[in-house]
Amino acid sequence: MNTILSTLFLSLTLSSNLIAQSEFITEEMTVASFKMGSMESSVYNYFSENSYHSRMDFSFKGKGIARLMSRDVDNGTAISFADSTVVKINYKKNRFTKQSFSEFLAEKNSSEDEENQSENNNQESDTNEDDSDPIVSEITEIINGFESYKITLNNDSENKQFIWVTAKEEQSVLVKTMKEKIAQFENSWGSFNINFSELGMNENAILVKAIFTDEDGSFEYNLKKYSSINGIPEMFNMPKDYKKVKKLKMF
Repeated sequence: MNTILSTLFLSLTLSSNLIAQSEFITEEMTVASFKMGSMESSVYNYFSENSYHSRMDFSFKGKGIARLMSRDVDNGTAISFADSTVVKINYKKNRFTKQSFSEFLAEKNSSEDEENQSENNNQESDTNEDDSDPIVSEITEIINGFESYKITLNNDSENKQFIWVTAKEEQSVLVKTMKEKIAQFENSWGSFNINFSELGMNENAILVKAIFTDEDGSFEYNLKKYSSINGIPEMFNMPKDYKKVKKLKMF
């Protein structure tokens, strides 16, 4: 009898863990300062097996003539693989757009073609490459609640680059898979594309913190939350009275 109860309890425990892993939430914060001004952003991401939701609070404070560009933004994205739709939300203007995958990608690709043409016309070659070897710390430290290794990418007088990655905790398979699926729809400008295996680390390690400084300014990224969750948080819900529009200015 005890064996049966123990087996049942273990099965329920494993089942609950699997359910918990079917939904994930992350919170990322970024601050930067440069000659034209400063910016701060908080990005919240929700991942499930068939959907992705994000909400970004962004603030830019310009200096000098760039003050005219100062703004505060509260935007959201909802990508559903169940019905193949992309929803873009402007929470400040109470507006949203909803497009099929094909409609969204056609518009996105057209816009990117125009941007790439403009960049090609103004492109300048940059031969300044960093050949320094990364240095991984021998001991771990707790950063944002994660046991982490510090990696020094560059530490000269004019250019300092440091990142911290998890020592043991690995990326959720759900999060990693969904990020790959949404890459064609969502421009993750705040994300980092770093191959940790090339640094001698676990390729599935999680980036916890990054600090970059040079003569042009400074940049700091922090991962504040990376955990399983049951149910989508209220903050991602769009009020029913929001107006659907064809075009939506997000910034």
